Order: sequence, then structure tokens, then C-alpha cells
Amino acid sequence: MAKETVNEADIFAIGVDSSRRLDGEVPAPLSVVRGRGVNRRRSSMPPLRKLPWGRWAQRPPANVSGPDHRRSGLSNFFLMIIALISLSYAMINIFYFKAIPLAVVELTVFVIVVLALVDMRVNQNVERAAWLSVISCGGLAVFFYWYVRADVSSAVWMVFFAIINFFLLGTRKGLPVYLIYCGVVFSIVLVHRDVWPALQTGVAMTNILGALIGFGAVAYYQERSREKAHEQIEALANKDSLTGISNRRHFLHRFRVARQTLINEGKRYALVVIDIDHFKPINDTHGHAVGDQVIVAVIQRITAAVRQDDIVARLGGEEFCVLLIDCDGLDAQRRTESLRRAVAEQPVKVGTIRVDVTISIGVTDGDPKAVGFNEMFAEADKFLYMAKARGRNCVVPTSTISL
Repeated sequence: MAKETVNEADIFAIGVDSSRRLDGEVPAPLSVVRGRGVNRRRSSMPPLRKLPWGRWAQRPPANVSGPDHRRSGLSNFFLMIIALISLSYAMINIFYFKAIPLAVVELTVFVIVVLALVDMRVNQNVERAAWLSVISCGGLAVFFYWYVRADVSSAVWMVFFAIINFFLLGTRKGLPVYLIYCGVVFSIVLVHRDVWPALQTGVAMTNILGALIGFGAVAYYQERSREKAHEQIEALANKDSLTGISNRRHFLHRFRVARQTLINEGKRYALVVIDIDHFKPINDTHGHAVGDQVIVAVIQRITAAVRQDDIVARLGGEEFCVLLIDCDGLDAQRRTESLRRAVAEQPVKVGTIRVDVTISIGVTDGDPKAVGFNEMFAEADKFLYMAKARGRNCVVPTSTISL
């Protein structure tokens, strides 16, 4: 059979044999692989079509995930728009209106935005790019409004800020920023309302203040609605529907984040793979409804026995995984043994039914700098099978842990 390669995100869908695959490689599309008696389907994403306007419009950097994909794309888009507008108006103000001070500010904004775009590509800092977009747009709009004395089309640029602000910063960060922005604009209006001709009528003041409040409210509502929808989708995508803990997809993401944190802190970790013993006879004897309650009870006991920083996930069926943070050696063995005892010490009660439940555990520890998920899962999975071969209801640790 031809060698098939996959990336880290496919490991659970493939099963035991996937531990021998290499990171960063692409799976065959829409193939079905049998892993532990369960048919699992996986697919590969089609290659991204290169857009005609170049690399700035490409997919966000690979290490940008979740809502930051959207923020990365919006930041690139708004930064490019701000750069083009500021440069265009700077040229017009220099050669046509002779408004040198305004042109200098616009050129300064243009330079800042270009540097932000470069920083976005080099350092992939979405947060910084979003803030630069908001600050440059808001600063330029306020300065233009003050410079032309609330005349011409300055009010249009004032309300445009509401869209950029909430789209890039979200409602939690965007709301205080927008309130500060409105406070600055209202202060300018109140100070100059008797001096600037454009503000000497009540209609003009009502228009600008009403527009700021109205556009801000609409932008806030739209973004908050999107955030709620995104939170619901994330919950469906990341949580196991039966137990409420992380699923395999979310676990892999959290594993990568935890690994990088531990590398920075110089700490180790341990990976635990758990399987409920004789789960099929439980389903066959008592039915799937009881089997589901057994799974829920096992997860509750495991999550109660681990620390708050540890990560618990359901891989599928009766298989679970725990990442023990800042843990190795004999400490990992003691903690996994406590998990086994927590599950086995009392039967699971479902109505009038009492079910004796035990688990088998394979555990391995490692240095985050040296070993990643693939290597650790392969070894822990091997030890899990050794635990089953020894009669189940036991823990088999890595060879580096003394027995």
C-alpha cells in the first residue's frame, strides 16, 4: 500500500497507525480509515486559489486560528484601504488644495499603516494590526474633522470609524474605545459650536451626533450578533455533545497552545490515554442509554481528579485523553493512578442499575521541545494496549518512569 501522510490534526481520525505519520503533511481527500473498530471519515481542504491582487489577500497565517482568521483578513483589508486613502488625499491636499499640515498627517498615517502591513506579514501579530488600524483611522478622522472645521465630508469619515472599530476589536474592546472616540468628538463640537459655521445650526449638530450614536449602535449590534453566533458555532465544533468536554479537534488546538507555553516556561508534560474496560458488554447488557451515562460518569470522575490546568478530552467512543501540565516521571504515574482509583472505587448508578466500571491507562511524559503530540500519543497508545494485555484496570507508564 502506498505511503499516506497526514498532519497532526488528523491523528485521531486515523487511529493507532497514524502515530507513524509525519507532521505537516496532507491526507488523501475523503478517505475512510478504520481505527479501533470505528469507521471514521476525514477530508482535506482544497488548495487555496491565489487571488489576482497578490499575497496580501491570501489566507491568514497558518498559526492564526479561530476568530483571528477573520480579524487578520479584515485588518489587512482596512489597513490597505486606509493606506490608499491617506496617500491619495495627501497628494490631492499637497498639489491641489495646498493643505500641507493635513497632507503631512495623512502621509504620516500612510507610513504607519505600511509598517503595520509589513509587521503583519513578518510577525503575524493580528492584535497589533487591529489596534493600528483602529487608531490610525480614528486619529485621521478626528484630525480631518478638526482641520476642516466640521465642513466638507468630514462627518462621513467620523461615522466610518464605528464600522472599523467594532469589526476589528469586537464589542468587549471596541465599546470603550468608541465611547472615548465619541467623547473626543463631542468635546470638539461643544468647544467650537459657536465658532465653526458648519456647527452653528441645530440640524448640523443633531446630524453629526445622531450619526455617531446611530452608526455606533448598529455596528455594535451587528458585531455582537456575529460574536454570539460564532460562540455557538465554536461550542458545537469544540465540545463533545455527550460530556461537554473538549473533542479531538479542540484538544489538538489546546495541546499546541499548552506545548508552546511549556516550552517558554521550560516545563514538561505527560499525555494520558484512557479506555473504559469491557464497555461493549455494558452496552449489550444494559443498552446504549446506560452506556452513555457510564461515559458521563467516568468523565465527571476524571475531571474532578485532575488539576484545573490539565486538559481532558474525549477522543471518541469510550476513549479519552488527558494532558497533564507541568508533570512528568513519578508525579505523572501517581496522578494517573489516582485517575484509575477515582473511576474504579464506586459503581456507576443509573436508576436502579449499578455498573462496575474500570479503566485502562497508558501514560508517557516528555520534554515539549523534543516531542510533540504524534510521538507522545503513539507511545501512550502502545502502553494502553499493554495495560489491556495485563488484565485491564491498571496503568502502564513510559519506561522512563520507575515502577
